[in-house]
Amino acid sequence: MKPMIALAAFATALAACAPSEPVAKAPPAPDARFAVTDTADYDPVTVNTLPATAPTLRVAYGAASARQYGELRMPQGKGPFPVAVIWHGGCWAGMGGTSNVGALASFLAANGVATWTPSYRELGSDGGWPNTFTDWAQGLGYVNTLAETFPLDLTRITVMGHSAGVTPVMWLATGNKGDAVVSGELPNVRAAVAIDGPMRIADFVGVDAMVCGQPVIAGMMGGTPSEQPERYAMLDPLVNKPRIKQLLVVDGALPDPDPALIAGLRGQGIAVEVVRVDQDQHFNMLVPGTRDFATIGPALLDIAQGR
Repeated sequence: MKPMIALAAFATALAACAPSEPVAKAPPAPDARFAVTDTADYDPVTVNTLPATAPTLRVAYGAASARQYGELRMPQGKGPFPVAVIWHGGCWAGMGGTSNVGALASFLAANGVATWTPSYRELGSDGGWPNTFTDWAQGLGYVNTLAETFPLDLTRITVMGHSAGVTPVMWLATGNKGDAVVSGELPNVRAAVAIDGPMRIADFVGVDAMVCGQPVIAGMMGGTPSEQPERYAMLDPLVNKPRIKQLLVVDGALPDPDPALIAGLRGQGIAVEVVRVDQDQHFNMLVPGTRDFATIGPALLDIAQGR
């Protein structure tokens, strides 16, 4: 073989062995579960009209009031399933209800998370100190009873609350329940989700009159911060520290969370994620299909699934 021919053949063979140009990977397909399909804005009334799956079980968790009931929604399959306990808001004064969070609970149940949405006594329905707190605790404690019949994973419990429902979330994630009436053993809480609500109730004193139309916190707590300092300290997560690994904070229409509070919680070793949504909307984040839900949905589902 002539030298030039041999060289050309070698070059051809070498080119055949050379690595090919990298092929760009196609971006992952959008997750249809978080697609924006609903451009409406929701309020305390219209959020109750959203379609929701029928509860697997609607049952009383106590006998002191008709408000002591909850709705369980179970995913399909064998389980055991992670559990999200979800408290509705309503200014601690009966302006909300379990229907507020029905669409959210249905979404989670359709995605492998069992949901338990307990109602509770509020101002105007024999609520306030200590009854409201008793109901919050009994509602969480009833998960132990549900687990005797349904395949619930008690090592993966996430507590969630919207608006005023953030109060039981931050309290029940702690070890100290103060002098509230708490009966029975409460399951351990692994993670928490605070959806556009006050994480430290003392910060909301004064704001409550503007948001709720009247002062409600002093009535719910049985006094002002100066009159009941121990109760308010019990609801201060920098004093009564949560025993959780993760906290998702959704910042919406209510006043922004105190940066010092967020920093303090992170200083306790809690992985805190803050997601900011539309600052004019308070209910859209509860509605699958809205832009706000698309913003929080992936993080919400991850924490609820115990990832």
